[in-house]
Amino acid sequence: MNSILALSLWLLAGGPAAQPWTEVRLTIFRDPYTSSDQVTVCRVRAVNSGAHAWPGRALRFEARALDGDRVVRARGTFGLVLEPYGSLETLIALPGRHARFEVAPLEARDPSSEREQKVRKKSSGHKRRRRPETR
Repeated sequence: MNSILALSLWLLAGGPAAQPWTEVRLTIFRDPYTSSDQVTVCRVRAVNSGAHAWPGRALRFEARALDGDRVVRARGTFGLVLEPYGSLETLIALPGRHARFEVAPLEARDPSSEREQKVRKKSSGHKRRRRPETR
């Protein structure tokens, strides 16, 4: 009896980190006003049909342009926060001209297990020498 009560309280408190993709639906379509021959710009929309708010950085996706045997991929996230029963939209660019697209969710990154990669400035290998003073 105590274990059932503890389990129900744990689930009500949030339980494990919930996956947004049970509540969030992704769609993709070509943006005809900004695409060109070299780049196809697409709008990716996330629609939340649940009662939870999701941070946009947790909503990672992969957009694919399908042209015969060739597949062009690009990954992205959203900004801001996807409010309950709300929607967010972002733009993503795919190189080349394409007509067919699909979008698929990606698993959220675990910040505790992933080391942050910092951009480090490379040294040129030699230091500037001072010229000896001449008299």
